[in-house]
Amino acid sequence: MTQLRSLLERIEAGSGPSLGFGSTQSGRLPGMALIARCSGDIEAALGAAAGAADAVVIFAPGITPDALPEIGDRIWGAGGAQMQPEVVKTWHDAGADFTVSPFASALVDAVDLADPQMTHGARIPDDVDDHMWRILAGTPLDFLVLDKSAMTGPWTLPDLGQVADAARRAEKFLIVRVGPRPSANELLGLRQAGAVAVVAEANDHGAEGLAAIKADLMAMPRAQPAGRRGGRTGLESATT
Repeated sequence: MTQLRSLLERIEAGSGPSLGFGSTQSGRLPGMALIARCSGDIEAALGAAAGAADAVVIFAPGITPDALPEIGDRIWGAGGAQMQPEVVKTWHDAGADFTVSPFASALVDAVDLADPQMTHGARIPDDVDDHMWRILAGTPLDFLVLDKSAMTGPWTLPDLGQVADAARRAEKFLIVRVGPRPSANELLGLRQAGAVAVVAEANDHGAEGLAAIKADLMAMPRAQPAGRRGGRTGLESATT
């Protein structure tokens, strides 16, 4: 089992011990995982993510692993990498734990179905319909990413409903990419809607912004054990 999948399973089940680095090693899991998206100045992004992120995703399509700065022992993956056998092998050999790939060009042979050694995910397409949801649910992907990074204001109930609908339909781990920093209450709403992780742009939020998000996730009530196919995951009250 890969590190990211193990972390997401533990968060979903509300159990420990934790994986990763930084504050997740304290023995208590966050309510959701914080994944820092590193693009642009990747070295600066990795520095911003160092103290708070549970995992980092390097988004630099066309870059090769040997061009990356030192990543260390973090849980990390490649974003925008084509899901093709030779590409996946290159990143796996470099130490990547997961990939986030374009869905349309993904090849079945890039996924080792008999002995999974990487966790694979894809971004949910825009304007996805019922037919596409059935296709996504039937694929051997581990997680799907709902991209809400274009939001510029506070979360609305329809926005949150979209997350809940995606979690219900996907039958995968649901990860939500956010834009501006969500409030603690909005993060709790995302967790109750079925998300197990959020992705935040490291260079946009900076070290302080990522640390603030992580603090809210660490203070979140622990998820009660529930399968992601069995309905909405509940949360314990603060007094439980």
